[in-house]
Amino acid sequence: MSRVFTIPSSAPFLKTLAHAMLDGHLVPGFAPRGDPLALASATIYLPTRRAGRLFADAMLEAVGGEAVLLPRIVPLGDVDEDALAFSEEAALLAPPQAVAGVHRRIALAGLVARWRDALAEGEGQAVVAAGPAATMALADELGRLFDQMTTAGIAWSRLDDLVPEEHDAYFEISLQFLRIARQAWGAHLEEMGLVDPAERRDALVGAEERRLAALGAGAGPVIAAGSTGSLPTTARLLKAIASLPQGAVVLPGLDLHMEETAFQLLTADATSAPDHPQFGLAKLLATLGLERRDVTALATPAPWGREALLSEALRQSETAEQWATLSERLPDAKRAQALAEVRVVKALDPREEALAVALELRDALTKPDMRAALVTHDRDLARRVAAELERFGITIDDSAGVPLAETQPARLARLVAKTVAEGCAPVPLFALLSQPGLSLDLAPEVLAEAVAALELIALRGPRPRSGAAGLAAAVAAFDAAKIHERDPRRRVGEDRQALAADLVGRLVTALEPLSALAEAGKVPLADLVAAHIATIEALTAPLDPDAEDPAWASLAEALIDIRDGAPAGPAMTLAAYADAISALLADRVVRPRQRGEERIRILGPLEARLVAVDRVVLGGLVEGSWPPETRTDPWLSRPMRAELGLDQPERRIGLAAHDFAQAFGAREVVLTYPDKVGGTQSVPSRFLQRLSTVAGEDLWQAAIARGEAWRQAAARLDDGPRVPRAAQPAPKPPRELRPKKLSVTEVETFLRDPYSIFARHVLALQPLEALDATPGGAERGSALHDALGAFAKDYPEDLPPDAHAQLLAYGRRAFEKLEVFPAEHAIWWARFERVAAFVVEFERERRASLKRVVAETGGGLPIRLMHSDFHLTGRADRIEIRTDGELNILDYKTGTAPSAKQGATFSPQLPLEAAMAARGGFRDVPAANVANFLYVELKGGAVAGREKPGVDEKSSAMAMAEDALERLRELLLAFENEEQGYRALAAPQWRGRFGPYDHLARVREWALGAEEGGE
Repeated sequence: MSRVFTIPSSAPFLKTLAHAMLDGHLVPGFAPRGDPLALASATIYLPTRRAGRLFADAMLEAVGGEAVLLPRIVPLGDVDEDALAFSEEAALLAPPQAVAGVHRRIALAGLVARWRDALAEGEGQAVVAAGPAATMALADELGRLFDQMTTAGIAWSRLDDLVPEEHDAYFEISLQFLRIARQAWGAHLEEMGLVDPAERRDALVGAEERRLAALGAGAGPVIAAGSTGSLPTTARLLKAIASLPQGAVVLPGLDLHMEETAFQLLTADATSAPDHPQFGLAKLLATLGLERRDVTALATPAPWGREALLSEALRQSETAEQWATLSERLPDAKRAQALAEVRVVKALDPREEALAVALELRDALTKPDMRAALVTHDRDLARRVAAELERFGITIDDSAGVPLAETQPARLARLVAKTVAEGCAPVPLFALLSQPGLSLDLAPEVLAEAVAALELIALRGPRPRSGAAGLAAAVAAFDAAKIHERDPRRRVGEDRQALAADLVGRLVTALEPLSALAEAGKVPLADLVAAHIATIEALTAPLDPDAEDPAWASLAEALIDIRDGAPAGPAMTLAAYADAISALLADRVVRPRQRGEERIRILGPLEARLVAVDRVVLGGLVEGSWPPETRTDPWLSRPMRAELGLDQPERRIGLAAHDFAQAFGAREVVLTYPDKVGGTQSVPSRFLQRLSTVAGEDLWQAAIARGEAWRQAAARLDDGPRVPRAAQPAPKPPRELRPKKLSVTEVETFLRDPYSIFARHVLALQPLEALDATPGGAERGSALHDALGAFAKDYPEDLPPDAHAQLLAYGRRAFEKLEVFPAEHAIWWARFERVAAFVVEFERERRASLKRVVAETGGGLPIRLMHSDFHLTGRADRIEIRTDGELNILDYKTGTAPSAKQGATFSPQLPLEAAMAARGGFRDVPAANVANFLYVELKGGAVAGREKPGVDEKSSAMAMAEDALERLRELLLAFENEEQGYRALAAPQWRGRFGPYDHLARVREWALGAEEGGE
């Protein structure tokens, strides 16, 4: 009689296994219930270490909490080497040991990089992706192929039998590389006395197989449970265990409902139905030399058992015609019973799906003794659900842990490399300085103050020169008076400037190990890793694999492993290493030491096979997630893999289908999927679509209706009382707080948007420049004004003979600060060269009628009001003193200048400057009549520059000046009244305009709302 068993998916696997073992149903004559010592003689193999821990709990529960010696529990994925220590196979414990995973990734990446570089010199450069991430991905796939070949027992000499001419040209190239790479990799392993992990694992499993065969009855009761034998070596071990006198094998969820002819089709040939959930078990039975009828069920399906329903839903397409007689095999009553506790949640998007899942899990905690779990392939969904549960104060245990790359220590490590590689650019540097783990030997409050000072001094606005030295120069050259001039309430005193300088000094020292390699080109990977570790430790503290924080401990272990494997890696630049470090950390997982709520958890599909819960949520049921996308092999084509006898990509679909069927064993099943992912329509999982077909329209719609209640609950959870639409603000501060001084350029803002004047002068809010702001029109205009102003100041009366060359020299000095942005500087300098030629000709034409030119001069004009005095200030680009004693006022514009009509209404800068000049308000300019004012557009395009009149044809300069001054006086008198509010966007020039203070005025709310409502 065969001692191969199965447990249906609706029966609790580990609990059933424990009771069957205790009651003697597995091994004849071995019924240790009641004997606390007998169990110790048994050995049980389970798929994972966690499954072993859960089985120990199930065994203790089965014996009623009595003291008992547990059996020896061995994870099949990691055969315990202690078991071989005193066996005849003990020699296997000596070298060769398995090569470390990080060492292999790095070494294979070096092989791939050298291959790609060799191709780049020939004609094949277009077929291989470049970059560290692509190199690591190809190295991972190469290592995976090595493992698959080893696991399948396929000799590498078989590659010589493949005919490249029958395949795509790329695979001819990759095949040549594979032959060379395997030889090079094998020689490297032989030199180091190591072997591939798959080879080591197979050797250990094979040794265990031979040990058990040699012991025979002396091995005691030996049981393997929960494995599908997907690996050939594991399948052979299961066969050896099944043949032992006291051996037994327990399979998870063997389909006993499937027609025999359909089951036989699964293994009819080498490529039959790899996407079917029973494909792996059918292959295992063939390896064991058994028929399906030889397998005994250890339990009967639960009353809600859905095994028959899933068998029908997931049958292979070759037998789909059997659905025509479905009602005979699965009557409506049985389908209704199977689906009675099934809910389908069709969420609008991933966020709503996560919230619905969180509500389902939270609801389970309100039921006495109910256990629930989310099972999903979608790690984003798992993280969203964990975050949503936190809002209810619930911490959930996620068996997959958190990827190291997504933890704060790993972010800091990436930012260290990125910051130095990008020359201390403001954005990565500020992100680095904001990391919680950073210390630089400063107290947290001192560090925070220093970072804030450095942000204001050097990181906001245009980028300083590259490197830490450029940052230090920016801090040293900082002029605190400029900040105070723009915003009197925001001071950067010498103490804060000293703090910033001290911080930069510490940064220079800490970053030095990596900075020294920044300009060195390609350097050995070992040097880069050593410098990276030294820099991280200088910024934080020594890395400790035994640190209390598991994330920091994991980062320390990862970097130490990378350092140990780095000598085998490729040389690369610091910039390439900054990209590669993310890939090097990508395979690490951090598991928190503090466990969450025990009754709910997030499980991976493999673990979910063995964990019994009352409610299971199968989430992320869309194509590409469950089942996952089939991963094509970049090294071997599909026909090449088939010819070698390797698994096809569809095998992943079969494993996902088996996980899906196994998860349906819970009493309550919730199926969830988002209708849209990333704004595009999703495709529901093929498993869902098949299940809906078998269920029938009525039963399926009923399941959707049951799930809709949870979807609506998720949708309404964040609903709140309706908030009235924001009204257009018009704050009314007391008279004494209202501004008593404005510049002529601010008058236009006062006329168009009084709220901005309120925010700037009453609230004293100064908009901050963006971090690492790319220079725009303001910076270009400032440089141009500086050049023209300095030129005119040095030559106020006569132009020099080499005026054009002199003006270009002034321009070079003015534009020098923009050289850190090469693209912008190149464009703007070319425009300035055209502007310079225009300006020189413009000057020569005008100077004949001028006595003197006064450039960049400031001035003011007092205006007497009813309750106070107001001071109007201004800075004129250029005032010309004519030979007849009258004045011309010019304003340079790098953009479009306002029209004369606009100047008479909402853009009165030049008319007000004329009023000031007529009253002697400008330094070095005598009071005189203003004959004219005009704009000079200097865009540097096809038309380098042109004059644009500022005086209306129907008026005169002085008339416009006096009118503008009178209208300003009327405006100021109106705002002396405390009932006059500073209304937002009173007369905006552009529809849809949004300025630096409009978020405070909530303009997008009331302005857009008014448009929609027609107000």
